[in-house]
Amino acid sequence: MRGVIARVEGELEDALSWFKKALEISANSTTYLVNIGRVYFLMGNHTLAVEYLEKAVKGNPSDSKAYYWLARAVYHLDTDLFNTCEKARDLLLQAPSLQNSVELIVFLAKLMGELGDTTAAIQAYERALQLEPENLDVMFKMGMLYLRNNNEDPAFAMLGKALSYDSTHQQCILAAGSIMQAHGDHDVALNKYRVAADACDYNGCLWNNIAVCLFAKGRLAQAHSCLKKASFICPLDYKINYNLGLVHQAMGLHCSALHFLKAASELKRDDPQIIGAMAVVLSNMGDVNNARRAYQKSIGLDPKAQVILNYAIFEFRQKNRDIARDALTHFKTVSSNAGGCRKDLLSKADQLDDALLSLPQEEEQA
Repeated sequence: MRGVIARVEGELEDALSWFKKALEISANSTTYLVNIGRVYFLMGNHTLAVEYLEKAVKGNPSDSKAYYWLARAVYHLDTDLFNTCEKARDLLLQAPSLQNSVELIVFLAKLMGELGDTTAAIQAYERALQLEPENLDVMFKMGMLYLRNNNEDPAFAMLGKALSYDSTHQQCILAAGSIMQAHGDHDVALNKYRVAADACDYNGCLWNNIAVCLFAKGRLAQAHSCLKKASFICPLDYKINYNLGLVHQAMGLHCSALHFLKAASELKRDDPQIIGAMAVVLSNMGDVNNARRAYQKSIGLDPKAQVILNYAIFEFRQKNRDIARDALTHFKTVSSNAGGCRKDLLSKADQLDDALLSLPQEEEQA
């Protein structure tokens, strides 16, 4: 009991000492082996955690807690000898009470998702909801799994179901709001975020999402204010720094925009989206050579239609007509392979195409 109290209070060294003393008195008790392994896991010593938990599983093969903590410890092992995710999954599948333990099922679903077996992961979450129909965390995780696999309708339905039980569940509000934002429903998303902010406003992701909605509505000063608050809460979040760069760029503050985009690139190196945004800022600052290098690097990392079109426009303005034509052709290829792109990008591409086609005629008239 003293070991459990020490563990709950965060006194892991004391907890380890008490559990080891208990194990010396009752050497055949697998409960103490599980608790020692659990403490080692919390201390970050996953190798020793696996050692004790394997002993616990051998001593009592029907102890589901031992399987759960052993799977978690194996999952966090730093080794190249085997796939830790697959090993952890196999251990959970051996657990005798797997079908009746939400804790085991949810962790199994997480592993299945990471291994790319989305169908099995969804089936696991559905089983967990059968056992605990009002488990909001399971609903959220299931919704996020749908969302990561671009299944927005079932994701939104699951998140909506969770919010029907608790309208202030922050994670579900953020996920549902992001779907609304993606479809341009910024006012509805802002109303959802307002509920989350009333419950707890110390959330960097929440203020970042609010800022993105305000930015989309053209309310730059308010978006900037929200992003500064988000940055104060989460200074090392690259997305917040990236969005600060975009807002400063929209406000015409190019030096400040470049500062925040550089900070974002330091936090997430070689991100093509960040580098592409830096290229636009450098172009607006008149730094042609560095802007060109940034465009080329971004396209080399991941050819996105918007960045390629920006590069084509950039080269057109520098009077590099042949390069602009090649970039525009590349844009059309990428957008076609992606199944289309935004209408505003297609409109700009058509305008650039017309401008390039009119050049030979103008030169002949001259």
